[in-house]
Amino acid sequence: MDLAAKVRAWASAGGTDMLSTLAKSLSQVDKDSHPVDLAALQTSCAQLTADVEAAQGEAPMPDETLAKRWKLALDHLGKSASACTVGAASEDQASFDLMSAEMSIGNDHLNAVVKRINEITASTDG
Repeated sequence: MDLAAKVRAWASAGGTDMLSTLAKSLSQVDKDSHPVDLAALQTSCAQLTADVEAAQGEAPMPDETLAKRWKLALDHLGKSASACTVGAASEDQASFDLMSAEMSIGNDHLNAVVKRINEITASTDG
């Protein structure tokens, strides 16, 4: 099986759903952060933590470049979710600053993963 077929198989075996779930959780954290709603943020950050942990337990991506970026994305998003949980519970600005920085890094890696998936799957389309 070529790489594009392996990536498509990964995507259809839950990979796409996992990416969508993470995107939904990230969107909810963003919504609860602007304006800040501490109670809602505690809930959305807990959900993001759970979603990151679930994603870390799923089948690895079938491409080494993807797998490395995916791991980095999940690591940074996990750190962001943890900092968010602390910040929402304590109203600690340093935790919110860490949450924002880690989320930015995680999102950059996540965007790179999606771009790479699209490049791989487009390489044999047509």
